[in-house]
Amino acid sequence: MNRTNELEEYSAKELDRLAREREAAIKAKGGLPYLGSLPVGETKLWLQPKLPTDNPDKDDKPRKQFVARLEKDSEDKAWTVNPKSSLYRDLLGFLPKAPIQLRVIRTGEGRSETRWTIKAA
Repeated sequence: MNRTNELEEYSAKELDRLAREREAAIKAKGGLPYLGSLPVGETKLWLQPKLPTDNPDKDDKPRKQFVARLEKDSEDKAWTVNPKSSLYRDLLGFLPKAPIQLRVIRTGEGRSETRWTIKAA
């Protein structure tokens, strides 16, 4: 095995281990695992009937945390959203109808290019 493959393998294993440890620590504190970044395209998920909570990001910027479940998953996840975004306003519109299945359509990549469209499935 050459040195590059060895480094890539080690790095991948360590990142995976750190992610598992972080998820376990979040669950141990009674929190939910994070939904993570949604891919470009359409994702179906269930918005759960729970009040959004404050959950500032690592830079202490305000974030609101909704509870959602991916269509193919059986576990609730924390979905953090910027409270100044149109995505936040759209989710608030669907929240009284929860649990509701949503089609979340993401276009673009990066903060300045990403646009969201939310529709009831």
